[in-house]
Amino acid sequence: MLTREDVPVYLDVNKLVSRHLAILAITGYGKSNTVAVLSDEMLRFGGSILIFDMHSEYTRLPLSNGALNVIPTKINPFKLSTKELAILADINPEVAFLQYRYLRMAVKEAKKECETRPSEYFDKMVEILENYAEDENYKKDKNSIVGVIGKIESLREEYEEILDFLSPTVLESVKIKSVNVIDLGSVDEDGADVVVSHILRSILEARKNYKRSNNGLPFPIFLVLEEAHVLAPFDKETLSKYWIGRIAREGRKFGIGLCLVSQRPKRLDSDSLSQANNMIILKLVEPNDQRYVQQASEALSQDLLEQLPSLNIGEAVIIGPCIKVPALVKIDEFKGKLVGTDPDVRKEWEEAWKMKEMEEEQRIAYTQEIIIKEREKRLS
Repeated sequence: MLTREDVPVYLDVNKLVSRHLAILAITGYGKSNTVAVLSDEMLRFGGSILIFDMHSEYTRLPLSNGALNVIPTKINPFKLSTKELAILADINPEVAFLQYRYLRMAVKEAKKECETRPSEYFDKMVEILENYAEDENYKKDKNSIVGVIGKIESLREEYEEILDFLSPTVLESVKIKSVNVIDLGSVDEDGADVVVSHILRSILEARKNYKRSNNGLPFPIFLVLEEAHVLAPFDKETLSKYWIGRIAREGRKFGIGLCLVSQRPKRLDSDSLSQANNMIILKLVEPNDQRYVQQASEALSQDLLEQLPSLNIGEAVIIGPCIKVPALVKIDEFKGKLVGTDPDVRKEWEEAWKMKEMEEEQRIAYTQEIIIKEREKRLS
């Protein structure tokens, strides 16, 4: 409790996972610390947590109750849907509907022909499209078809680091009693949208299959989505937004928990946020953010709302079924070092300047040594 730090506050992990969670705060006030503390505590129960790490904050997380499992950010392009490929290829079906149509046709044909040799998938797609471009029946659409070919080639080059026909799926890589991390720090927003949506879709299907036939992901999983307002924005349709909505509505039945983490709540899709019955709200200053959060949760009273701007780092309001009554609390400080913690700017400046001075001294010494050797040569 905030007023009595000697009184511990316990959360019901079953209700925390099954009823979903939102962790909200302005930058620098403890969101990453809260994620780390909750994740480590869930490991006590053998939990499986999957963090979509947008800023590479959790890739070296020192855990005391379980293992850290950093999963390579790789997806098999053969398993991507046409919509997912279209995003990577920068083909908007609402604007470039002809290009999307031919992409869909090429995907359908190429998947049939490359079922036993998926590594030839992109080459086969290009070959199919080149045949369309030379076919008199498609002459009027030749420019659109050629444009698709160019975009497929650009896709292969731009996303070379994350596309891998031989990569195991995330479902094969995710582990029990582990914090599993997908590092999206080097992936742009479109790439992150495709990776996240593809994995969310796969997890929902796998948990449904396990419940029906014992064939799929055999344990519940808690999904943590950093920068949730980027993945599920209120003013834009993304693939991730669709699957976040699906899991928010259906996940409870299949043992999938959702945690939306954001420093800009008013930019987050209201439907997704309202499905998070539990909330851990750290410092929020902007009135629009506060009102937006209050509209999403009936449990956030006016009294608690008024506390949000004055909270210190790590202080939070917790509401929802995971706690018996709403409470003002001080979140434990995570034992390890997080990349998300504020840097010691002064120290880094001093170290950088010392390094520069050292390099300059070495350069001068090296130059003087060359000059001396040249003089000795001339004198000899």
